[in-house]
Amino acid sequence: MTVSSNEGEWGVVGERLRLAREERGVSVRELSRRVDVSASHVSQVERGLASFSVRALYNVVNELGISMDSLFEPVVPGGVESLPLQADDLAALTMDTSLEEAGIVLRRPERPTISLSSGPRWERLTAKPESKAEFIDVIYAPAPGAEPPQDFVRHNGREYGVIVRGSLNVQVGFGTALLNEGDSIAFDSSIPHRFWNDTDIEVQAIWFVLDRLDGSSEAQFPSANTANQLHGLG
Repeated sequence: MTVSSNEGEWGVVGERLRLAREERGVSVRELSRRVDVSASHVSQVERGLASFSVRALYNVVNELGISMDSLFEPVVPGGVESLPLQADDLAALTMDTSLEEAGIVLRRPERPTISLSSGPRWERLTAKPESKAEFIDVIYAPAPGAEPPQDFVRHNGREYGVIVRGSLNVQVGFGTALLNEGDSIAFDSSIPHRFWNDTDIEVQAIWFVLDRLDGSSEAQFPSANTANQLHGLG
């Protein structure tokens, strides 16, 4: 993916990351140290001149304490950027209000997108950011004979995916599998994981990521650290 093909979307992402970093009083150099990326690369991303890898983007989002979903939204200077989801839902009860206007329906041509460095393209499937969750369509470009990504990704929450088209290699912890069309997967996102397409056709997958678990959910879906303690491994 060339810079020119995704500089518009990364202009939005970079601006949001810059504002979040400045609001938290973190310098470019300090953020780069925390996420193990060069300061010059962080600066280029914030200016929309470069893009992060999946791993780097998750690390930055976690360090800044922001929602991955919010990165798709343009910055609105001095204004409220989006209505609370409850207000969107209630808007559907108003006469002569379309579901698009209510923020409930999102048409395919209007999906916000992010193309990641040496990785997939994310298309958000919700009209506005969700609270503590992401619902995304992920496109993995053809890459015949590609090797697994060097870096694993890990973050808070739990994720669920289904392959819509093609075959995708997945590794979660020490386990690997080839997911074909219609196959699905669910796992704790704190376990190191990576995905890659080594075929000559594009792969499409739908992912739902639950960012953070509340107390009741944690009992049913313990994190990797909690699970290790429960099984005497921690």
